[in-house]
Amino acid sequence: MRKTFSVLFAAALLLQSPLFSLAQNAIDKASDNVDKASNTIDKVGSLFKKKKKNKPDTVAAKSAAEPVGGTNITINSVYDFTPGSTVLFTDQFDSTVGGNFPAKWITDASGQVVTLQQYPGKWFSLTNNGMYIPKLKGGLSKDFTVEFDLIIANVNNSHTLFIDFEDALNGNFDRYPNNPFLQMRVYERGSAYVECKGKNLDTHVNSSAYNEGGKINHFALRKQGERLLVYINQEKTFDINHAFEGQRTYSTFKLGADFFDPTHFLVSNVRIAAL
Repeated sequence: MRKTFSVLFAAALLLQSPLFSLAQNAIDKASDNVDKASNTIDKVGSLFKKKKKNKPDTVAAKSAAEPVGGTNITINSVYDFTPGSTVLFTDQFDSTVGGNFPAKWITDASGQVVTLQQYPGKWFSLTNNGMYIPKLKGGLSKDFTVEFDLIIANVNNSHTLFIDFEDALNGNFDRYPNNPFLQMRVYERGSAYVECKGKNLDTHVNSSAYNEGGKINHFALRKQGERLLVYINQEKTFDINHAFEGQRTYSTFKLGADFFDPTHFLVSNVRIAAL
């Protein structure tokens, strides 16, 4: 009897073994599929993570290559004015007694040398509507430089500075003479014009360096051939390569101003030199 039970139990185990094996194989295959699916998801996820990670790097590189809107640019300019080496005329008005008209000048108006509490030295106070010509023996050379300091004080209305170069040595004080001339005019707020009668030249710029508030303006002008260079307080106001007539000698330099009281135009440190 015990032997018969053992045989039957062994047979039952043999019958169940294929079923168990089939079930185990199914479980193993399902597990493999889950692992494969998990690996696939991980790979896809990692791709998305890489793309998401690279996007900020691309933006950063683009931002570094392209200027940001509204960036201020600093421009470095060069003051390249070179004065003439042969002095033709100079006047600091130090030899003129205060209250007198300077002996080195002629005019169709009046004027006097004064001192200022705010600045050292002596200054030539111009009168309204006058033109002033320095006494240059033989006049200006073919090419030259002109420098002077100018203070415009107590401004409360419109005013004009005149700088003329005329082809004549006739002591003509006309503001707009018949002789060929080149004239520079500077109005209030630095509105500046250059006009050449012989070439029908009339050009306009605005100088940001021109000061009307009682500070010193340094003017530096250079004629070289047909070229005119003008600096106001080291700012290049004009650079015109066809301003003057090439075959003409502009032998007379004139200086003048239009203004009304209580405005004053004060000039000093005049230097004229040949190139």
